Formats: sequence, C-alpha cells, structure tokens
Amino acid sequence: MSEIFAAVDALLAKARDGGDLPEPAERERLRKAAGLTQIEVAEALEIRRETFAKWEAGTAQPRAPKRGAYAFLLAGLADIHGTQGPDGWLTLARQARPLDISTDTAAAEGE
Repeated sequence: MSEIFAAVDALLAKARDGGDLPEPAERERLRKAAGLTQIEVAEALEIRRETFAKWEAGTAQPRAPKRGAYAFLLAGLADIHGTQGPDGWLTLARQARPLDISTDTAAAEGE
C-alpha cells in the first residue's frame, strides 16, 4: 500500500515542477529581448552555459531550487518585454521567489 502513496507523491512532485516556465522559444525570446547572453544567465543561476542552453531549448528541465529562480527571472523579463503565446505560466513563475524571512521580520518590526 505504501508503494501506491509513493507513486502518488512522485506524481505530485512532478506536477509541482511543471507549469511555471514558458515554451522554449519564449524563454529564448525573453532573454534576447533583455539583451542577456546565455553565459550571463548561466552564471547568475550558478550553472554551466551548456546546461542553460538545454533548459532554453527544452531538451532538459531545471530542478528546484534553480527552476524557481529561472522561472522568476523569466516572469520579470515578461513583465518588462511582454509575453507571446499562452501566459498561464506567469502566475506560477511570479510565486517562485521564496520570501526572505529576515526582511519580512524587520519590516513587521518597523525597521
């Protein structure tokens, strides 16, 4: 019986890892619209350029936590340059950035 729940957990994890990125062509368009190189983005995400090229081409998919950072970058670029095609991914991508608890605590305390 626990194997069934493990299988369901795996499906839920897979579902959580999807939907927050646009189609590969849109990923590339957004990066280029911002005048960013693959090397610049790869360095910011602390990955190899070759790995990033695969993400952008859609032949490989990023995993957490890098996926969230990449999704958040793409959402920011879409806010600046607009989107082409379905933009349902934007809502999830905008939520990808974790809250900085120390900043939230300081704000709540009036600092």
